[in-house]
Amino acid sequence: MEFVLLFIVLFVAWFVYQYYAYKRDMKIKEALTDFMERIVICNVEKRDGQYYLYHEITKQFLAQGKTPQEVYENLPKNDGKFYLAQDGKTEIKAELECMQLKST
Repeated sequence: MEFVLLFIVLFVAWFVYQYYAYKRDMKIKEALTDFMERIVICNVEKRDGQYYLYHEITKQFLAQGKTPQEVYENLPKNDGKFYLAQDGKTEIKAELECMQLKST
């Protein structure tokens, strides 16, 4: 009788653990999805002394300007997004400044 009771307690404990592990995994998945939606990979073009910034996937126009600082200031603000260069590692402001140095 004691073994049956022990088995039932262990069985219930296993299900409780699985439930909390599932809930934890769903929270992590939700946080990761939210973070990935905030990353915007940008394509930078320079034409006629102007920098143009486009969303890499949707090809949507994001900003333009004559200097890297001006382009950075023209980006949409308060949207909580991270604007990265095509390599996915460099922030867009650093990429624009690098392009400016290469062109001079």
